[in-house]
Amino acid sequence: MIAYDFVPAASASLDELQTDVIVLPFFSDERPLRGAAGLIDWRLCGALSRKLMAGYLLGTFGEKALLMNPDKLKSERLLLIGLGERASFDAGVARESCALISEALRSAKVSTAALALPGRSLGLVTALEAMEAWLAACPADSALEEISIIELAQEHRALDALFDGLRRQAESPLD
Repeated sequence: MIAYDFVPAASASLDELQTDVIVLPFFSDERPLRGAAGLIDWRLCGALSRKLMAGYLLGTFGEKALLMNPDKLKSERLLLIGLGERASFDAGVARESCALISEALRSAKVSTAALALPGRSLGLVTALEAMEAWLAACPADSALEEISIIELAQEHRALDALFDGLRRQAESPLD
């Protein structure tokens, strides 16, 4: 079973994350980067923005880029996932992007990860909707042991409530 925790979407919290990988979804027309990707880009002195401006990253749906040993961060790698254009983002794209992320983590045999949920950088889905899409796509047969969800602090209570409900449902003798 995967252990979950919630990390505030704030520079100090992201600096201290010690995971195999931080997953940062972003849109092809999201400039400058926002949310966790924007905070990490700022921390890396615009390294992600320079890759975008040079055309090394486009943000097309399903595009993946792995950056190894990012300076100034304690995590070993950054995985950037393209979400396509923000106007095309809906619940279906959220589910598809979560499935892509899940498969990437499974095939990389990652044991610890931090994840900014797709669509949250621009508030295109609620934290609960994004978390439900992730849980539906989450790999059951992976090496993933622990995942930190990067989310605004004010959303942590609602996400905790979601997990409490899932725990109660799993423990229910009425199944």
